[in-house]
Amino acid sequence: MQKFLSIATAVITLLIAAVSSASAQSEMPILTIAGEISHPNRGALDPFRDAFLSHKDKTFAKAFAFTRSALAALPQTKISTNVEGWPGKIELEGPRLRDALGAAGVAANATIVATALDGYTVELTPEARNANDWILAIAADGAPLSIGGRGPVWLIHGTDGKAVSQEIEATWVWALYLLEVK
Repeated sequence: MQKFLSIATAVITLLIAAVSSASAQSEMPILTIAGEISHPNRGALDPFRDAFLSHKDKTFAKAFAFTRSALAALPQTKISTNVEGWPGKIELEGPRLRDALGAAGVAANATIVATALDGYTVELTPEARNANDWILAIAADGAPLSIGGRGPVWLIHGTDGKAVSQEIEATWVWALYLLEVK
């Protein structure tokens, strides 16, 4: 069974890399996983081409860059979530965080720091990642997430439509662009 899972992970990684490579000229990355990864699909940060990352004082020797199409190529999961004060529940869709981390070759015991475009960060320990079924949402209520609408990627977990506290919502990172693996 372990050998099958290893082969399946390798095949998924190759498919994602192929999709990423094929669409690299027509579609730009929207999420970068950097740090302690074993399956990079891009090299070191280039201060000129990666101006936003460089402006945010980010640096890395290797990374895995996901386009929207590459995230959509991973198996998709639908969740329902709600927060006290919201008008109601929303339905979100995207790949599981663990699948994206697996494609990049992230160890199960790694700590992840998720960073939003505005600089907001949340640290997820392995225990925090395993406590919920986290997804990288790329669509809400059937529409693609945009930068102005909590996108293009929203790191979030479901609540089965039950309203949760704003304290829990604070662990969700919208406008996510970078996952740093420690």
